[in-house]
Amino acid sequence: MTIDRNEHCDARGVERSGALSAVAICLRGIGARFPSASKGLLSIFDQAIVSGTSFLTAAIIGRTTSPDELGLYYLVLSIVLVVSGIQDNVISAPYIVYSKRRQGRELAEFAGSLWFHHLVMIVITVVALSALIVILSATGLTKITPGLWALVGAAPLLLLRQGIRRFAFAGLHVRSAIALDAVVAVAQLGGLFLLGYFGRLSLFGIYAVMGGACGLACWGWYLLDRPRVRFVRERFMPDWRHNWAFGKWALRSYLVGNTTPQLMLWIVSLTVGAAATGVLGACSNLIGMIYVILCGVDNVLTPQAAHDFATGGVKGLRRTLSLAAAFLGLTLGGFCLLVLLTGDWLVVLAFGAHYQGTGAILVTLAVSALMSGLGIVAGNGLWAINQPRSNFVADVCCMSVTLIAAAFLIVPFGALGAALATLAGASTAAVVRGITLARYLEGGDLESNVAANSAFSS
Repeated sequence: MTIDRNEHCDARGVERSGALSAVAICLRGIGARFPSASKGLLSIFDQAIVSGTSFLTAAIIGRTTSPDELGLYYLVLSIVLVVSGIQDNVISAPYIVYSKRRQGRELAEFAGSLWFHHLVMIVITVVALSALIVILSATGLTKITPGLWALVGAAPLLLLRQGIRRFAFAGLHVRSAIALDAVVAVAQLGGLFLLGYFGRLSLFGIYAVMGGACGLACWGWYLLDRPRVRFVRERFMPDWRHNWAFGKWALRSYLVGNTTPQLMLWIVSLTVGAAATGVLGACSNLIGMIYVILCGVDNVLTPQAAHDFATGGVKGLRRTLSLAAAFLGLTLGGFCLLVLLTGDWLVVLAFGAHYQGTGAILVTLAVSALMSGLGIVAGNGLWAINQPRSNFVADVCCMSVTLIAAAFLIVPFGALGAALATLAGASTAAVVRGITLARYLEGGDLESNVAANSAFSS
């Protein structure tokens, strides 16, 4: 009987192993047949790690400190996000677009210039933060300086981590980005949990832990997945001038449009107070769950749209953008409905009873994220056809509408007014981008651009 039972178990094990192998083969086949969708799902998973880490970080701070302390955390974080955004648009964005037109040694040397430019950006950031600390100390604004001191040491590691992520996505090496962000998540959340458990959580400690987690992950990436680069000194300035033709418009677009959420935190803090800033930051962080999908799609859509336009012309670009828009419309629209039905339940569950009555803010920010998603799809299309200047026009409209609305809404409505102003600006930008892209795609001069790109690549 024993022999029969063992044979039966072995047979079941073989059968189970065969079933798992069949599933694995099937998944690999789907990934090979639909590579863009496969990488898109992996990118969404990666963004879930990043957004989940950000959300849990804010939840730990919100539950173990006061809304004022959470507000200061978001103010310092806004500096990190702005500098990181500048780095993305000036250095990483041109590389993502132009690297698709290079191969072999040429690509390796182009990547070497990319990393040199990242190093220069890090040095400038450290010098600027040091100067900011001196200015704030001289004016007596010292509540935020502990976080800035920690940021002087943490900022290079935070920027390096973001540079690695963008480099990985430029080559569509999504698994490498997932490994990097998973290490950061474990180290950062574990460190913050220990600080909170022992009652040692402070603004300085928060950013020290964040910097240490990024440093650990970056070191591991360098050891296990070292990039293929060649540093050629003579190429640093020519590549910078070449990339700046694209990057200057991406930077202007970012500074005008994408810095608005960070600017809104400072406006609310100065006009209403740090507590209202904490409420707005908590709601924005919760809505960050929706950006798991939005940013995950964007990370892959940028290089994919550039590739499809370079190889398939307007038809290939239309197909890619239409699929992305349909997917974001369904998923983000569903999230908006969920937030509408649940009200402030999610934010109270995550951050505590201090944040009751925030349902209207959540719904407004969720719809704003939906409009931003549709605008990002159109914006990627404009980047793919090498029209970053048109994105800048849309972002000028976005910031203008946002600031005008904020001037009328923030003082009487507080954090809700800031959310309504954000929605007005995001909707305006989405409409302007969509109309502009449609006009370009309906024209007949883009096909010659594709031919020029192909000739350049060869």
